[in-house]
Amino acid sequence: MITELILGSIIIALLSALVYERYENKKERSKLLNALISKTPEQFRDLELADKVKPIEAPKKTEPDLIAVHDLTDKEFSEAIKKEVT
Repeated sequence: MITELILGSIIIALLSALVYERYENKKERSKLLNALISKTPEQFRDLELADKVKPIEAPKKTEPDLIAVHDLTDKEFSEAIKKEVT
């Protein structure tokens, strides 16, 4: 029981080290690509800043509820008009 616990903790430690290594490699690869793309130090600085900034997401447009008039009953039509007015 104790040996399984020790071996399990070693496996978890090795997996976390592997994940951390991949994370660091991804950051270094991004920095290398930015260095290769940029022509001046100012461009490199701007690319590094652009990587750190979170992109702005545009609000999603919702389409209005379009219903054919001839498909509505009188009650549904009056409710739809009241809904539009308010």
